[in-house]
Amino acid sequence: QGLQKQDVTALAEHVQLLKTTYEEAFKQLSDAKECERKCIDYEQKLEEVAKKGAELEQISNEIIDLYNVLKGQNAKKVSFERFVQISYLEQITEAANHHLYKLSNGQYRLTCSERQEGHGRQSGLALDVYDSYTGQDRDVKTLSGGEKFNASLCLALGMADVIQSFQGNVRIDTMFIDEGFGTLDPASLHMVMNALDHLQSQGRKVVLISHIQEMHERIPVQIQVKPLGSGASTIKIVG
Repeated sequence: QGLQKQDVTALAEHVQLLKTTYEEAFKQLSDAKECERKCIDYEQKLEEVAKKGAELEQISNEIIDLYNVLKGQNAKKVSFERFVQISYLEQITEAANHHLYKLSNGQYRLTCSERQEGHGRQSGLALDVYDSYTGQDRDVKTLSGGEKFNASLCLALGMADVIQSFQGNVRIDTMFIDEGFGTLDPASLHMVMNALDHLQSQGRKVVLISHIQEMHERIPVQIQVKPLGSGASTIKIVG
C-alpha cells in the first residue's frame, strides 16, 4: 500500500544490454587467454627453433671453414690434395737429388719451395734449386736447357724409386725419354749417358728418342725410322 508501480522495461532492456556486453567481453577474454596460451606455446617453439638454428649455423660454419681449408683458402694457399702431394714431392725430390748430385758434379740440389703463389693460384708444389757454387736457392725456371733436362730426368727417376718403395709389387723397369738431349753440351751428354748406362746395368730398360748423332754411336740397339714422304716411312732395327 502506498507504493507506485514502476515501469521496469527500460531497466530490463539495460540489463539485457549489460548481459550481452558481458558475454561479448567474456568471449573476448576467453579468446585472449587462448591467444596467450598459443603465443606462449609458439614462443617456446621459436626458442627451440632458434637454438637448433644456432647449433646448425655453428656446424655449418665449421663445415665451411673446413671446406675452405681443404680447398686451399688458408694462409699457406695449400689444399688438402696438395698437402698430400707435397708429402710425396718431398720424397721424390729427395730421391731425385741422389741422381742429380752425380749429373751436376755436386753443384745442384732440388728443394721444395715455400713461396706463395700469386693471382689466387695454389701453392706448395713449386721447386727451387740450391746452387752450391753460389750458396743460394733459386727458381728451377732459371736453369739452362741442359740443366732442366737433367733435373727432369732425375725427378722421373726419383718418382720411379718412390713408387716402387710404396708399392712393393710394382716395378718400373722401362723408361722412355723423348728428345731433350740436344740441349746438353758434350760433357753433360756424356754424364747423362753414363747415368743411363748405369740404370740399364741395374736391369732397367731405357728407350731414347733422339736425332743426335753422338747418341746413335753410343746406343747399341736402335730402331731407325726414315720418312719416305706422303706420310709413309720405313723402320729398320740395328744391333
